[in-house]
Amino acid sequence: MNQSCVRSENQLTEAQIQEITNSATEVVSKVFEYSNNLDFETGLNYYSETSNSFFITDGIMHSLTELRKAYKDIGPSVEELHNTVESWHVKVLSLDIVTFTLPVKLKLKLKRIPEFSGRLIWTATLQKQKDKWMIVQSHESWLNCAEVAAAITPANDF
Repeated sequence: MNQSCVRSENQLTEAQIQEITNSATEVVSKVFEYSNNLDFETGLNYYSETSNSFFITDGIMHSLTELRKAYKDIGPSVEELHNTVESWHVKVLSLDIVTFTLPVKLKLKLKRIPEFSGRLIWTATLQKQKDKWMIVQSHESWLNCAEVAAAITPANDF
């Protein structure tokens, strides 16, 4: 009986799945575009402010307020940032929930530190809130955390 009340992906038409995929992908693309333009604050406008939303970077779970502060703190030291999504893996779970798993190539240049290039996996869950797709969960996983830490930590910090 419980399953009869839930509309699953299997009950969505191909046209619905395609429209949902396209509209949610457009939001994620904008977030990466703003990031690549070092406009982190505008990109974060696509992240949900609900109290049950959470965002993981560097193994630490952040609220949106904490994530905003982290980007505000690091922002002035970023000279260049370029994310290239290598492939898009999108899963429509329902009319208002979509997940993304994206392998990303990243080029990062911080002030006083040589440019770093690496790869990460970015995952996110988007939920339709007030007729807009919002990121309610995200997680970044570097493929080689030790390499990243060594590359972006100035030698005089040791």
